[in-house]
Amino acid sequence: MKDSSVGQIPSIRKKILIICDFYLPSTKSGGGMWTVANLVDRFCDRHDFFILTRNYDSKGDTDPFKTVETGEWNQVGNASVFYVAARNITRLTITKIVNQVAPDCVFLNSAMSLPAVKFLMARTQGHIKYVPVVLAPCGELSQGALKGKSLKKRIFLRYAKTVGLFKDVIWKASTEMEVQEIRRSIGSGVTVCVAPDLTPKTILPNFSSDLKPRKESGSARFVFLSRLVRKKNLKYFLERLRTINGADIELEIVGPLEDQAYWRECRAEIDRLPANIKVVVVGAVSYPEGLERLCSNQFFVLPTLNENFGYVLIESLAAGCPLLTTDNTPWKDIEQRGVGWQLPLENPDGWIHRINKCIQMKNDDYRTMSAAAREYAVEWLAKPESDEATARVLSRALGEGEVQ
Repeated sequence: MKDSSVGQIPSIRKKILIICDFYLPSTKSGGGMWTVANLVDRFCDRHDFFILTRNYDSKGDTDPFKTVETGEWNQVGNASVFYVAARNITRLTITKIVNQVAPDCVFLNSAMSLPAVKFLMARTQGHIKYVPVVLAPCGELSQGALKGKSLKKRIFLRYAKTVGLFKDVIWKASTEMEVQEIRRSIGSGVTVCVAPDLTPKTILPNFSSDLKPRKESGSARFVFLSRLVRKKNLKYFLERLRTINGADIELEIVGPLEDQAYWRECRAEIDRLPANIKVVVVGAVSYPEGLERLCSNQFFVLPTLNENFGYVLIESLAAGCPLLTTDNTPWKDIEQRGVGWQLPLENPDGWIHRINKCIQMKNDDYRTMSAAAREYAVEWLAKPESDEATARVLSRALGEGEVQ
């Protein structure tokens, strides 16, 4: 749907241009996209949102969208979205769009994605007039994330510091842990504000405990719902499962097979599993179907190398799925609340112990834990602090106030 007036109609509302790798109608690009979608939905009554993004679903699916127009403005929900073909993600294209919109603030949902870097280069070279910039690295600067393609990332960060690519940006960290990651990678003197990633206001509002399968001692149903990439570390869990005998175990693997080389490694581990372990490979699914898969399973597993937030973790809790995950996520109170376990990857025996605990758990105990997981999620989603923190960051960028 073409809208030639976008960026040209005077408005007393402040305009925020978001530059991100992927956006709706994507179903395969992960939590970063939902950060943007939820920001738009929660703040569209205060600001006008424009989004510049790629015209395809994910790194593993580059076929252009068929339901939106490439190279035109599209009204998608509460935002005006401009979809760019890969070949047109250039400084010139981005400069033209930024100048057309004339935003009061630019929000970057990555420090290293090509669209964000092209914008920062155009800005540094003076092609774009001054505009405040909020940059949310979304976990890219964590030690776990920097391990992948580490040389390339170190070279880029050195280049960025040399040319002043991040000069005067306001960094948005999701947690205090990410504040330290940003300062360690970029410098101690940068401006960093903390605002948790925004979730939907509700997840599975019609959830019922009847959706959860009965839990028999001696069996367990696990679900892994994420992109199949090395960072999510599925292979680690498969290696632990190989030691489990004499139990009826089912693992559903849900998500796009984005890293084919890593998936081949996982596939080899699956082939080594004992006969008592059934693995179902589902592949990529829509957001609603993903929630359905969480509801129909008992425990959610994510042995991730790092998550600065982890949308799927709060979604799993909302679906009554206790968590089995690493201590590389910000969800530090899940054991205290009786809704899951955080375990270091350096403790494989601890993982095996918890897997066996899940297997031996009886239905009454599972029902109690599942109900606590759902309650935890409902309480967390109702908190106003996330909106308030994000509002402070945007207000600072827009010159309306200071972050406390």
